Amino acid sequence: MTELSEEDLAILDLEENWSTEFETKAEAIRQTFGWSTTRYHIRLNLLLDHPDAIYSRPVTVSRLRRLRDGRAGERGGTGAHSPL
Repeated sequence: MTELSEEDLAILDLEENWSTEFETKAEAIRQTFGWSTTRYHIRLNLLLDHPDAIYSRPVTVSRLRRLRDGRAGERGGTGAHSPL
């Protein structure tokens, strides 16, 4: 298995802790990575499908996958993630 990068781990850290340090998630993304929210969410969705992500942060990754898949179902998708 491939290990997660420091950037991958920082994304998961932000998902776990942004609300304790920042007023909004968009502010947390900008200040932490200097990225747009679109770029961040593309990267996050790719990370959620990374085989090592679930081993690194099982609770966080499972929660985010459920949220993502639920949103896909609400949009009329199959409930599974489809690439952008």
